Amino acid sequence: MTGEGPAADGRHLRRARSRESVVEAILGLLDDGVAQPTAQDVADRSGVSMRSIFRLFDDMEALHRTAIERQIERITPLLAELPDTGPLADRVEALAASRAHVFESISPVRRLANRLAPTSPPIQGELARFGRYFRTQLVTTFASELRRPGADELLLDALDAATSWDTWERLRVTQQLSPADARRTLALTVTALLREEP
Repeated sequence: MTGEGPAADGRHLRRARSRESVVEAILGLLDDGVAQPTAQDVADRSGVSMRSIFRLFDDMEALHRTAIERQIERITPLLAELPDTGPLADRVEALAASRAHVFESISPVRRLANRLAPTSPPIQGELARFGRYFRTQLVTTFASELRRPGADELLLDALDAATSWDTWERLRVTQQLSPADARRTLALTVTALLREEP
């Protein structure tokens, strides 16, 4: 029994390192533009054999879920607090810069999450949670404009849609705008929505 403790600790440590390597490998592949990494892709990137990968994870879906959980940990520090006072132009620019930074960072994994969400309640829950966060951010950042006479929930809905990841994806992929042009388009749209009627 004297050698079992350290031996077991060593096995656990190796397992944890392998698991970490596999998760970082799939995130790296997604970041590099591989839309649907295969188990072989992950094995090649991580140096962990496919056989070992499926000892660490029940299946590719379990690996995908773990990668998305890790991505959430990675992006949480990017969620900057935005100003809620000051000139509208400054607040719009702060919002546009923040969304551009976050959305460019999350897009590869977000595409995977969107594909898996219909059959994964946990992923649906995380996407909904981030959706609520971004909507609440709008309420706080543009509180004075949203309280103006005539403003209603539809204005918030329009802002929410205009500043969503889905809109960002359209600007970047469908319309093929650069990150800088997509950011300017987002700011222009928000400004137009919040501009007071003459």
